[in-house]
Amino acid sequence: MQTLTFHRIWRAFGITAAIALVLVLLGTAAGRNALAWVYLRSTEAITNATYIYTFSLDRIDPICPQCL
Repeated sequence: MQTLTFHRIWRAFGITAAIALVLVLLGTAAGRNALAWVYLRSTEAITNATYIYTFSLDRIDPICPQCL
């Protein structure tokens, strides 16, 4: 007989909780509304994001001194 460790029980609990959360989010109107709200907020944030243009990492390569 195999003994149950705390890690194994905790992992089974996590998987069960994740499945229950997905079922609640997809199975209820409030859950679907919450997912739609998160999606709309994230696309709005991406649309309004200020992009930072960085320089190439090749310019600070210690093996390539002529790149400096």
